[in-house]
Amino acid sequence: MQTPALQRRLATYQHWKLRVTRAIQDLETWLAAHRRATPPAREHLRAAHEAVSQDRLRVALVGESARGKTELINSLFSANLGARLLPSAAGRTTRCPTELLWDDQYDEAYLRLLPVETRALDTPLAALRSDPKHWVHYPLDDAHPEQLAGIVAEILLTKTVSMGEAARLGLSSVAQVPVGQPATANVEIAKWRYAVLSFPHPLLKQGLVILDIPGVDVLDSEPDITGSVLSSVQAVLFVLAADTGVTRGDLAIWQHHLQGFQGGRQRAMLVVLNKIDALGGAPHDLAQQDDLIAARRRDTAQALGIGEDAVFPVSARQALAATDGKDEMLLRRSALPALERHLATKMLETKHQSLIDVIDASVGQVLDRNRARIASRISRVKSQLEELEQLRDKSHDVIAQLLDRTRREQERYLKGLQQFQQSREELLIQTRECRRLLEVENIEAMIDRAQRDLTGSWTTAGLTAAMKRLFDELRRTMQSIATESERIRRLVRETYQIFREGFGFDLVMPKVFLPMKYRVEIELLYQEMDGFRRSPRMILVPRGMVTRHFNQRLVSRAQVLFDQLRVAFDGWIRDSLQPLAEEIQDHKQMMEKRLENLQRIGRSKDALQKRIDDMQTQYVGFAQELTALRNIHNALHYDPLTEQEAPQRPRLVCG
Repeated sequence: MQTPALQRRLATYQHWKLRVTRAIQDLETWLAAHRRATPPAREHLRAAHEAVSQDRLRVALVGESARGKTELINSLFSANLGARLLPSAAGRTTRCPTELLWDDQYDEAYLRLLPVETRALDTPLAALRSDPKHWVHYPLDDAHPEQLAGIVAEILLTKTVSMGEAARLGLSSVAQVPVGQPATANVEIAKWRYAVLSFPHPLLKQGLVILDIPGVDVLDSEPDITGSVLSSVQAVLFVLAADTGVTRGDLAIWQHHLQGFQGGRQRAMLVVLNKIDALGGAPHDLAQQDDLIAARRRDTAQALGIGEDAVFPVSARQALAATDGKDEMLLRRSALPALERHLATKMLETKHQSLIDVIDASVGQVLDRNRARIASRISRVKSQLEELEQLRDKSHDVIAQLLDRTRREQERYLKGLQQFQQSREELLIQTRECRRLLEVENIEAMIDRAQRDLTGSWTTAGLTAAMKRLFDELRRTMQSIATESERIRRLVRETYQIFREGFGFDLVMPKVFLPMKYRVEIELLYQEMDGFRRSPRMILVPRGMVTRHFNQRLVSRAQVLFDQLRVAFDGWIRDSLQPLAEEIQDHKQMMEKRLENLQRIGRSKDALQKRIDDMQTQYVGFAQELTALRNIHNALHYDPLTEQEAPQRPRLVCG
């Protein structure tokens, strides 16, 4: 059987990342050799190195129990490798969110488990992840499958607690007392809150991270899952069962946690309709079975409000059996290869673009600035060479006239330099309002006011009103920042235009700061907030827990968003006029050199040819430098998808 598409794409992606790493190193070497390794440039390079080295391809599988997520994980990611990533058995399923990866920092296999009792702590899940004292750690020996399977089976375990204990742990949906049942009854809950499995699986060692998220109860009770874990993935597989269709629990997951991820965020959302082999039909009537599958696929798309091409009917059970028995026909019948090809392509597309965006925001600025600077030098050297060639047969009087004209140009240039200094000072004045809006103290003051309102609210209506007021204020702040940023952009644009028209500067405008993506994110958060405050759980869940979930799921993300905006704004202001300042300095040196040339040639024509030879040598050197930078740019922006086959559209297979 051929190598699955996901393995091929991951190998291609790793090869591309190596090329990117080498290109960043080449740029680092170039900057050092040409004395251009400024502190900001070194910081940009460090950020790019870190982004590439820590990069992972993340996919999350989300769905209620009994949807076959474990079988799907095993069939998609490990079936042809002779080992299962997760334990699976009839009637047993993972009960806690489980993250599968290879920890190359510690270079060891292990299972780390976070006890469910940590839910009683007033600490977000994200903070607990980096605190080892809360975790139970089991080293794994992959050479002994029985020991490995026994330990990994921990993620299936549950425990029995009282209704009161479940409520204390914030498991409100579990702790709801059915009508007629005494409040002292016990309930079954997951033994663990979160699991991390580090395993030397070939795909995991290539940087794949798989998240298994079991059910709406986990998503409702763990706001960090939606807020930070799911937001970091490149693809979400929403797993449904073909034999049950879209249930109420499925709809709750879709409407409250996944629907918002479809737009505005760089990730692929795929709906997997698993267990198509359980739909029935005559055993040997493949056409009838395909009709049943097509009908269920159509119904699923309508229920979720999406296109049919986003729904992938598969049978993970058939795919596992086909791989074990090396049965190509059964594998095609399972329709898993179509899902795998689409998933591999979409993951690579989204991750490639997101990493390119990070590189462009860091290394790209350094690279573009130096390319523009070298190109400008080439243009000036070429212009001076043409002028020197024209001076071969000129009289001393003509050279004297040129010398006088150049001095007048220098005087005009010095006046332009004063204007540049004034523009720089005006820019700093214009940024004051934006900086005030973005101050940490300003954002924290809004949140503190909202927290006091939340704490002092004794009704659900009061809570929801306080939530809305906070996000209304955050939206207005974002709008004000956008307005102020536009005013600053106009000033920067006008300053560049003055030097472009007045002195012939052929400058590429620095990357424009666009707060639009931050406005989109705050709008998406606003929509989530609106859904959160209108949810029936606002009435069912204790007030303190509602506030905690609101802070962890929404407020913390808004704070991070404004922190990112502040860093981006400060970087833009710092860098916006820097290319122009460097060009002004280069222009000054070139003008001084031009005056020196004319003075020497005025004294002796013998100096002319030597100066022409020197300028030609400079021209060749600059051209080589520009070629080296272009090669680095091409290596950074190479598209790894060009090495693979074009993506194929999903289709049903008739055997």
